[in-house]
Amino acid sequence: MSPEPPEGLVELVEALLLAHPDSLSLDTLGAMVGQETAPTLIEAALDRLAARYETHRFIELDRLTREGVPHWRLVAGASLAPYLKAGDPARTPRLTRAVLETLALIAWRQPITRGEIEAARGVAVNPQILKQLTERGWIRSLGYRDTPGRPEMLGTTRAFLQDFGIDSLDELPDFERLAGQDDIDV
Repeated sequence: MSPEPPEGLVELVEALLLAHPDSLSLDTLGAMVGQETAPTLIEAALDRLAARYETHRFIELDRLTREGVPHWRLVAGASLAPYLKAGDPARTPRLTRAVLETLALIAWRQPITRGEIEAARGVAVNPQILKQLTERGWIRSLGYRDTPGRPEMLGTTRAFLQDFGIDSLDELPDFERLAGQDDIDV
């Protein structure tokens, strides 16, 4: 049986998860709460929050693993989507097929250069596509390849993983299984 968290700790951990833009590990929560608070007490507070949000209709306590370390975050549940949509008539622009193909190639084959993307897609990459993906925070420069012309290497970001609801690139579907299923020949 887990120890009883001191008064206010559950609410403090809840507020920290709510206010922080990223998920938090037990160590990070411990540093924020104060090192004098035992990790077992913080875990007990997280257990209490999990029980509280288990029945919440619109908010979930999400537990994920990053590099083998458990992290927690508060997220809006899928049942909230219709309400958010009704409150925001300005729709997020849809991604074109070219943008999705480019993003998929970057995610699966990173680090990848623009030339390699063009070779796989068979068409030139519009600079606006890379700009759009960079502005959304989904891709970033990983440096330059040590070959003639020193092409920039591209890769995905942590924001890409969060926005697509995955913890790591290992959760992407198998590239070889999906390649060639549609009219893109990769």
